[in-house]
Amino acid sequence: MFRKSFVLIALIGIIVVAGCVKNTYDMTTLSKWGHLSPTVGVSVAYGDISLKDILKASDTVVFGSDNFIKLVFKKDSIVNFKLSDYYDLNNMVSYSDSYTIGELSMSPFSGTVNPLTNAGELPFLPTFSDFESATLSQGVLDITVRNNTVSVINAITITIYNNSPHVQLGLPGTISAINPGQTGTTSINLAALTFIKNSTSVAYAINPGSLVPGGNVAITMAGRDMKVKSGKIIVPSQPIISYQTQDTISFDPGTGIEVSYIKMRSGSISYSINNSTALSASVSLTLPSTLRSGTPISESFTAAPNQITPGNIPVNSSTIDLSKKSSHPYNLLPIVSSIMVSSSGLVTFNSTDVVKLDLSFHNPNFEYVKGYFGQQTETIAKDTLDLDIKDIIDHITGSFLVSSPSIKLNYTNSFAIPVQVTLNAAGYKGSNVVQLGLNPNPVNLSYPAAPADTTKDDVFTINKLNSHLPELISMPPEKIIFSGSAVMNPAGNTGTRDNYLFSSSHFLGNLEVEVPLEFRLNNLQFADTVKNFMKDNTGSSPIKPEDFEFLRIDITADNGFPLGVTLKMVLYDSASTAHLSTINAADMLKAAPVDANGKVTAPLTTATSITIDRQFWTSINTADKIIFVFSMNTTDSGSKDVKIYSDYKINFKAALVLKPDIKFNLK
Repeated sequence: MFRKSFVLIALIGIIVVAGCVKNTYDMTTLSKWGHLSPTVGVSVAYGDISLKDILKASDTVVFGSDNFIKLVFKKDSIVNFKLSDYYDLNNMVSYSDSYTIGELSMSPFSGTVNPLTNAGELPFLPTFSDFESATLSQGVLDITVRNNTVSVINAITITIYNNSPHVQLGLPGTISAINPGQTGTTSINLAALTFIKNSTSVAYAINPGSLVPGGNVAITMAGRDMKVKSGKIIVPSQPIISYQTQDTISFDPGTGIEVSYIKMRSGSISYSINNSTALSASVSLTLPSTLRSGTPISESFTAAPNQITPGNIPVNSSTIDLSKKSSHPYNLLPIVSSIMVSSSGLVTFNSTDVVKLDLSFHNPNFEYVKGYFGQQTETIAKDTLDLDIKDIIDHITGSFLVSSPSIKLNYTNSFAIPVQVTLNAAGYKGSNVVQLGLNPNPVNLSYPAAPADTTKDDVFTINKLNSHLPELISMPPEKIIFSGSAVMNPAGNTGTRDNYLFSSSHFLGNLEVEVPLEFRLNNLQFADTVKNFMKDNTGSSPIKPEDFEFLRIDITADNGFPLGVTLKMVLYDSASTAHLSTINAADMLKAAPVDANGKVTAPLTTATSITIDRQFWTSINTADKIIFVFSMNTTDSGSKDVKIYSDYKINFKAALVLKPDIKFNLK
């Protein structure tokens, strides 16, 4: 349409001009073709672009109060350790012991034999209600004889027998002369003897052999200081001899852990008494170093015969001191206790009978636990992080430096335990290696000043002040090899036992990578080769190379960025490896000047022309590839840091200048 209009206008112009010419010409001698090559300029674009138009503030893109831009990448809960991940304080106590009843005391007994009038062997006449049978380990039978005659008894011998079989028990007891109306005594040792009620007889040998008629001898028997090994007896209340009244309960919080003090919110020490005897057991437990409002906690209960008696000793709102034993000031809980046994009637027992006591401390709800919690080590095994950007790096030359990147671990720590972290990392790019060089390394993490403080918030930062992080990131690395470790109580067990754990102890770490847009570029080039998308394989393109002598884009820009850009576009023939034609937009934008802080002081005006000549047009269909080369420099060729602010902008205008080659037929 343009060509036809142009031809029409040209024809009208020729006719008008011809009408004004008075001379006569032979028009048949002129060429039948017309040719025009005007230069035309058209303003095609203008405006301004600011970063605020392109970037919007978000969680990732952060605008400061002064409009300085930072890129922030966050990852929550990258580290999340709980108390249960390291320690099991729910089942610290597992106490079990068995106590042998042992020999028991039998109550003293006494009885009177019907008065004797002559010698002989008589049944064991006194009625002793405290036993039916008893095997004694010790004991004494005291015998008192009263002479109720008018004659002197010269001697009396008393011997004890078991009736079935008829066996003498112990040695006889002898009393020498007893005057009329007087008494005499003797004792028989009952050790290792077995008495069976209603099956024991007593023989009396009296000198003279017969008593004066009308007189008699009154005999009284009393047992004392008797210890019974077994039998059927009435057991008076008494302690188990084998039971220690003062003992310690061992706490086992784990290997290498020493607990010295516990402050409880709630919980209980569970007990179980397995009384496998026929005796009733009265149990009293006192925990002298377990205090509630300054008073030791105690509990008393009764364990019925041949039964298991469970129960709980509440330790709510108490403090438990496990450091009372000076030679072993941890993991030991003092306990004062007693087990009293008794029976309300005759019971059968044996000194080998057992009472078993079990104690446990399950699922305590504590406010804190104080002690030494071991030197645990967590190792970060050496590993490689392949960034998979080698293909991109291979297309980049020049240098750049991200000036102030930082990696932050924002953490909340309620483990009141010293922790030391070691971190090693190195970036690799071909044969080049940059070490992270963290200094200091290792790093001590903060922890609460317990017990007053239960939580500590802090930040562990890696930046240019304590490492080579800018240099490592700016390589940029193809891969990063890293390793490390974390050690609790790096100084080991100092004996102070001043670690604290709270029931809600945890370590929560959130990662934050912050990249302030402060950097420098020195001839940073990105080159890439792409398929020639301009090539016309069908011949249907409306743009013909022969239609133009050249096409030029004139750009004038007021650049408010401290960043300069050049662009080169090369038509490339793979077959001949030739660069057929090049468009070179040198200094498309020149970097604006900056002050000592890297902030732009004023925009810089740049006028650039991009010319596409006929050689480029004619080479399009020959080239199979196009090479793009972008080059960037910051102010002063990357010799200083520059900063990017959101209010930076570019004012620009662009004009299209073209010189078409127009041919038309005059026929």
